[in-house]
Parts: sequence; structure tokens; C-alpha cells
Amino acid sequence: MTAALVVLAVLLLRPSGPIAPTSSSVSGAGSLAALLPTNLLAEQAALAAANQLADPRARARALGEAFQALLVRDVEAALIALRGLPLGADYNTALFLLMDALHRRDPDRALLLARELVTTRDQAAIYNVIFDTFTRESPAMAVSRLALVPTGPGRENALRALASAWLRVDAPAALAWAQQLPLADRAPAIESALHELTHTDPLQVIELAQTSLTGSALERTLFLALQKLTLTDPAAAAGVVPLLPAGDTQTRAAIEVARALAAQNPAWALDFIAQLPSGATSTLALNSVLTSWANAAPAAAAQYVAAMPSGPGQDAAAAHLAGLLAREPANALAWVQSLSSANARAAAQVGLASAWAQRDPAAATRWVSTQVVGPAATPALMGALSYWALSDAAAARDFVALLPEATQIVAASTIAPQLAQRDPVSTLAWAQTLASPAAREAAVATAYARWFDNAPALARTWLDVANFSSEFKNRLRSSVIR
Repeated sequence: MTAALVVLAVLLLRPSGPIAPTSSSVSGAGSLAALLPTNLLAEQAALAAANQLADPRARARALGEAFQALLVRDVEAALIALRGLPLGADYNTALFLLMDALHRRDPDRALLLARELVTTRDQAAIYNVIFDTFTRESPAMAVSRLALVPTGPGRENALRALASAWLRVDAPAALAWAQQLPLADRAPAIESALHELTHTDPLQVIELAQTSLTGSALERTLFLALQKLTLTDPAAAAGVVPLLPAGDTQTRAAIEVARALAAQNPAWALDFIAQLPSGATSTLALNSVLTSWANAAPAAAAQYVAAMPSGPGQDAAAAHLAGLLAREPANALAWVQSLSSANARAAAQVGLASAWAQRDPAAATRWVSTQVVGPAATPALMGALSYWALSDAAAARDFVALLPEATQIVAASTIAPQLAQRDPVSTLAWAQTLASPAAREAAVATAYARWFDNAPALARTWLDVANFSSEFKNRLRSSVIR
């Protein structure tokens, strides 16, 4: 699809004002028809008919066809018609069609009119089409005509279109031109040229971007180039990632490269991750490798994580892999219990409980409540029980009612707000049936707080008549004061 068709499609598919004719539509295509010379009766009728269509898409297309026919007959009449349109989608459609036709016949006049008629960022997309055409005909001519483009979105679009089209036919010349531009023009031109170059030489793009761009333009360009390079040569991409500045771009690139290397050989991916600084980037990259590895060879992935040095890195990997292994809970349970590090084991228990609960929340919750102890017990129970409450609220409530007091407090306060989101009255009634006084108060407090967030007036009315002590009512009121 050509650039012209892309922009036309965008303009035609935008909402086009009134769906049915109204008094306000008289100022649109219907009234502009009256401005046309009398020798254009057919075109007048077509414009007026387009304005009567109820469907906005059909109306936009009909207007485009009628205006195109007018352009073929009389460009000056089309300009008169355009000036009679109110600003909006119809105006944008007609403006694009006029400029698309005029810039091919009379480029300088088209640019002078664009300075007057193009007033919004959406309309400035016209400059993409104009300068793509100019550059295809003659890059030198396109460069000379930049002087007629005012500063702003239109000029940025012109620079981008010129750089992209020129680079496709003469990359060295396009890059040399872009690099000598004034500072305000240089960044969009170089970025667009380099984006085009990524299709053929992403390594050169990476080198040039680091010396020619800064800020978000640099990050966008580096990530795009690394994506292309990763598809064809992930080993080369792996050598570039550690050189990137720390941040989102490096992290996203590391994840992509690690995934590509793991698909070829997990050992290569692990060697790559070893070059990365410890922290979020290496953790997420390793998670990407483990995801691929667990699908192909789960036993090997499990053995690798179990042999990692104890510490935050192993803890994060164990939690992630346990979730992946939860497809076969018995094997996952055995592996989790085999981990020698208590911290890694606790992290894996939480990861396993959460992933297992997505498939069988009842089984996962029961396992957590009887087998998991220590620091992992609370987060694992909260995660598993939340899934159970979503799939079978009644069964989850019954389970919580049978738990020992210490566990019941945590469990009740976990699911009470979740249940209250859908049925606060029933949830509060259930909370008051719990055997443990502490669990009762915790469940009532969290359920009431959720109800108050959603419907404060109803929650206050309920509390006023509830059979609670004054002291407890005051505590509930104080807990939700905003």
C-alpha cells in the first residue's frame, strides 16, 4: 500500500461528523455545493447527496468520490469547495485529496497552500505523501523544497519521508545529508533513515544510532535494530546488548535475545545472561530462557535452577520455573521440596501455588494450607485462595470456615474483599459466622472497606443498623475515613 493510500484510509475511516443530516450539516458539503460554478451541476449534486447519507463511513467515502470527481473537472472549484467546509473529518478528506492531486501538478503551489490550510497534527500527515513523491522523483528537489515547510509536525513528517525514501535508493547520500542538518531537523531525519536501514544492515544502524541520536529516538532505533538483528544473528545481537545503557531498552532487548538463543541452544543463552549485570535485566532474561527450556526439557531446566548459587537470582528463577512445572503438580512438588535453599524453596512454593491454582484452585489451596510453612505460607495461601474464590466462592468460604484460627485470619481477610466486590451483604453475613473472633473482625473489616469504596452511602446505612458494638462500629468508620 502506498503512503498516499495509507493516509487516505486513515482520513476516510475517522468519524465524519453528524450521522444524519441536521441543521448543522447545512454548513458542510450541502452548502459548499452552492458555492460552485453553475457548470458543475453534477458535482454539486454528488456533494449534496454525500451529505445526506446516514452511515458515517458511507458518507465519508461518497464525499471523497464526489470531491475527487470535482478535482478532475476543476481544481480551482475544488479549492473553493474545500474552503467552504468546516474543520473536521470531511475537511481533512477533501484537503488530502486536493493536496495529493495538486502536489503532482504544481508542487510549489501545493506547498504554499499547505502552509495556509494544514493546521492540525492529523492534517500534517499530508507532508509524508508530498515529500515521499518529491524524493522519489529527485532527492535534490525534495531538499530544496523543505524551505517551504514551516516548523512543526508537518516539517517533521517531511523530513522523515524524505530521509526514508532517499535512503532506499542511496543510503550513503541520505545519511550524509541527514547528519549535516541543523539540530532541530537532524533527529527526525536520522531516525527515519536508520529505521529504513534496519531492513538491510541492523549492525550499522546500532553503530550510527549511538553516535547520532539521543533520548527516546536512540532507544527506539536501537531496539528496532536489535529486533531485526536477533532474527537473523542472535549471537551478534547478544554482543551488543551489554553495551546498551541500563534501562527498559536493554531489558527488552535482553529478553528477546535470550529467547532466540534458548531456541537454538540453552547453554548459549545462559552464557549470554552471565554477561549481563545482576538485577532485573538478567532475571527477566533468565525467565525467558527457562520458559523455552521448560517446554523442551523440563528436567534439565529444573536441574540447572537447583544447582544455581543460593541468593536472589536463584529465588527468582525457582519461583518462575515452579510456575512452569505446575502443569504436572506431583513432579513440581517433588522438585520444590528438593531445593536445598530455604529461600528458594519458599519462593518456589509461592510460584507453584499461584500457577497450580489457575488450573485446580481447590487442590492448590489445600496443599498450601497443610504443607507450606514459614514465610511462604501467607503469600502462597492468598494467591491460591483468591483463584478458588473466583471459580467457586461457596466452596472457598466453606474451606476458610474450617481452617485453624491463625490461618483463618489471613484466609478470611484475603477473600472477604474479593467476595464483597460482587455481593457485599452476603459476604458480611458469612464473615460473622466464622468461629474465630479475630477472623470475624478481619473479614468484616476488609469486606466493609471494599463495599465502602464502591458504595459508601449503602455501606454506612448497613453499618448503622448492624449488630456490632459501638467500639467496633467506630473502628470500622475510622478505617474508611477519606
